[in-house]
Amino acid sequence: MIMRPLRAAILLAAALAAGATTLEKLSVEEMAQKSTSIVRARASASSGVQRGSMIYTVYRLQVSEVLKGPVAPPAEVYVPGGTYGRYRQSISGSPVLEPGVEYVLFLWASPRGLVQVIGLSQGVFQVKTAAGGEALLVRSKIEAEFVDRMGRAVEDGGMRLSLAGLRDLIARTAAKGEVR
Repeated sequence: MIMRPLRAAILLAAALAAGATTLEKLSVEEMAQKSTSIVRARASASSGVQRGSMIYTVYRLQVSEVLKGPVAPPAEVYVPGGTYGRYRQSISGSPVLEPGVEYVLFLWASPRGLVQVIGLSQGVFQVKTAAGGEALLVRSKIEAEFVDRMGRAVEDGGMRLSLAGLRDLIARTAAKGEVR
């Protein structure tokens, strides 16, 4: 059976290609505009689920503040990749939320109600306190492939902004009618 090694090689190549992820680089303005909600929250627990061929890590959220979106904040968020039973799926650029850590999450709800983070790790900022007591939102550099709107390869350098600056941005885009 000489075909068996060839078939195994083809399947391995397809599996490796499926794990590769290319993300469109998004600005904070774009994420705020496209999000159905933006929340300040802590992840309290997580579990793995399978939907079709995808495995998701479902994080339960303890929301402390809704910056944009419905009054009833989402209680959980689905992140592509994770472990379900004996299966593990890795998705480049997917965030890992640590229990008890405070985040600002840019979220999007699909028509079926599946709440996900916009732009994978791009939409996850850890809340830190600056020396003066100001709340800062910090996102480390993401190790994934990024392209701009024109399809050109770009780098991610991480991001920092103040929570007050994000509130102002949300208010400005809402005043222009740009926020959903």
